[in-house]
Amino acid sequence: MRKNKTTVKLVSAAVLSLSLLATAGSTFASNDNHGFSFTIKPEHANNYSGERYRQTTNTNNKWKVNLQTSGEGKGTITTFWLDKSGTRVSNIVDAVQGNGAYYREAFSSASQSYVRLGAENNNFSTSGYTATGVWDEEVN
Repeated sequence: MRKNKTTVKLVSAAVLSLSLLATAGSTFASNDNHGFSFTIKPEHANNYSGERYRQTTNTNNKWKVNLQTSGEGKGTITTFWLDKSGTRVSNIVDAVQGNGAYYREAFSSASQSYVRLGAENNNFSTSGYTATGVWDEEVN
């Protein structure tokens, strides 16, 4: 009888350990601040951040961008969007430097896939500049 109780305890501990390991790798969306620093290229040329996984299938789960500094100066505008392998998967945001975070919906093609933040100058210019801030591929 003692041997059976020990076996049951060992099996229970193993099952509990495996379930903890299985959930440890799970990720949950939250309102994060992933930093970016772009050289905004001249003549509307695009630049991109590294990719992040957008796990949601809910297009109402918004993404965000916050343009904190711009080499063009205070209160200037930079255009941002979500990109997936060279295809825009959200509407654009014309973010004003210093105005805080902007939240937008993504297209369904951004669901459960790796996306990146795209950026370009909002006007046609032959000069580039540096833009920094934070973004998040999904906020809830």
